[in-house]
Amino acid sequence: MEVSHSIRERTIAENSLVILLEGLQGQVTTVDLRDDSKARGRVVNVDAFMNVRLEEVLYQDRRGHLTKLADLFITGRNIRYVHIPDNMDIVETIKAQLAKIHRVRNFAGKQTGRKEYSTKKGKKDTY
Repeated sequence: MEVSHSIRERTIAENSLVILLEGLQGQVTTVDLRDDSKARGRVVNVDAFMNVRLEEVLYQDRRGHLTKLADLFITGRNIRYVHIPDNMDIVETIKAQLAKIHRVRNFAGKQTGRKEYSTKKGKKDTY
């Protein structure tokens, strides 16, 4: 999984269950949409706003017509339900995703590197 470069997206992800969906990268799953259509494909990417990109997609519209698509982007507001595969360990997936976020947040250790949150003027970081 690619960890977002945005502090806002990482904060949203680690404080919600969207982190579980981010752990679906590479898995084949079904996404039910609000208009009663469905898309089944391999998850390429999920961002903190629950936007999902699928590849090798079998799309079923609300009338039941099937269409094969190479790539499909679904905005988070259009998602009703995401099916979690039975073979996925939910707790372990969440732990792994949180570890990835924390590795990015603390990538250079405490003494060096970029600081995730800036300090106010006049105050120094204390470790």
